[in-house]
Amino acid sequence: MQNPRDKPKMSSQLFSAVAPFLTIIIPSVFISPSVLAEKITYAELKRGDVITVNLDQLLPTQSVLAYDKEFSNLGRYAENLKFMYDDLCQVNGAKGIKKWTEDSLPTDMNSYQCIDKPGKHIDDLSTVIVGPEKGVLYLTNNHHILSTFWDMPNGGTSVPVVLKVEYNLLDSGDDFWPEMLNDKEVWLYDSKGKKIKSKDLPEYLGSKQLKHDKYLSLVYFLKGISYETSKPKNEIPFLELYWSQVLRKQMKISEYDLNIPDEYAMALTEAATVMVDLKSDAIIGKSNKTAKEMGQLSQVNTKALEALLTDSKSKWHYAMAYRLAKKEKTTPKSLLNDKKELPEESAKENDKAAPEEKEIKK
Repeated sequence: MQNPRDKPKMSSQLFSAVAPFLTIIIPSVFISPSVLAEKITYAELKRGDVITVNLDQLLPTQSVLAYDKEFSNLGRYAENLKFMYDDLCQVNGAKGIKKWTEDSLPTDMNSYQCIDKPGKHIDDLSTVIVGPEKGVLYLTNNHHILSTFWDMPNGGTSVPVVLKVEYNLLDSGDDFWPEMLNDKEVWLYDSKGKKIKSKDLPEYLGSKQLKHDKYLSLVYFLKGISYETSKPKNEIPFLELYWSQVLRKQMKISEYDLNIPDEYAMALTEAATVMVDLKSDAIIGKSNKTAKEMGQLSQVNTKALEALLTDSKSKWHYAMAYRLAKKEKTTPKSLLNDKKELPEESAKENDKAAPEEKEIKK
């Protein structure tokens, strides 16, 4: 595999496409009642019921995100809005996008047409648990894609989503959180890996509320490279989060500047090596499951890693393009100009160096 430092630079076309996508726009538009939250009597909801609500009605059951997973989505949407509508349709159990126009809005399900009727593919829906108080819905999966919908241009709090009720724990009182923990429906760790309490969970979705777990971003990119996931029916709850606990103990992400593609590539290479080098019977994080049970590969899939780092259409490239555009957009122009002058200033300083110092550098 070629050295990550020798990989091609970020596509300037992709970078340019992402830049305009950084401003979050929440339009003030009228949305017909049919695509807003349904009038729901929570006490009547039962396991398997399908409902439609807006994003601001959902409470997260974790406090962290892999920001680069969201950045990858936003980078794709910047290149082609069809990807956004396709994701909306898939998440809403409607298979994929069939038709959309420039006037379509993610906040209005009537403005675009999916291949199937929303809710048809029930296994593709996000899941919620009702309770313990009236009007409370706890999201138990898909935090990343729904946070993407929250943060994306023309998205926000009013994006409607179709959901499946997993359990109704209304009026469960003090038993609610112990039951959630027992059923592995909540992740009570913060972005630094420290334990938190249920009262510390964010009040809304989106990157302004959920914090970045950088180790989780590494794990996200390494699927198929150092581990594989099970089929949906045998899916292990919080698998990627458990792997992030291992990386947190085995490496220091602070040694890498993830805004520099070469350094991010090196971090991914180290993380992949850490994961495959574990003994197959090693317990992964707090999962009580072995590395083998958690999908560990026997060796790093170098071809897949190389493709991730070199393919301009890989999820990592989309994330990096968005990262770099975001960084440039938030960096004051004066600092950017200073950075552009640094190489020239550095050269001048080298010219002033003593002859013996230049000899040593040679």
